[in-house]
Amino acid sequence: MDKRILLLDRDNDILGLAHEIMFYGYSDMHITSDPDAVYKIAKNYKPDLVILDYVLADENFDVICQLFKTNEQLKNIPVIVVSKSYNRIINNDTIDEAAVFIKPVDNKDFATQLSYLMAS
Repeated sequence: MDKRILLLDRDNDILGLAHEIMFYGYSDMHITSDPDAVYKIAKNYKPDLVILDYVLADENFDVICQLFKTNEQLKNIPVIVVSKSYNRIINNDTIDEAAVFIKPVDNKDFATQLSYLMAS
């Protein structure tokens, strides 16, 4: 069975990662730029992994993370957070992220982490 990946990228900043992910054989991917729809998409799509662009480091990000964390169906899905700024602090009470990457993302490190999370 194919693994499903949900990618939220509001400013098209990490679409290159999507191509990299597909290169490694993960072709079942849903990409959205709408932070207001990502929770609904996740409930219907049932991803095995979620990648969130941390440009959403405002109240939207916290709300999205809380929705994922409190939903029985979604709370155990690994989440990779990609951020532009190292100085932004992710509130661990909001989400238990599986990995954090700072842009520009090292594709080799990202692929290694992705393979590890998808295998578990």
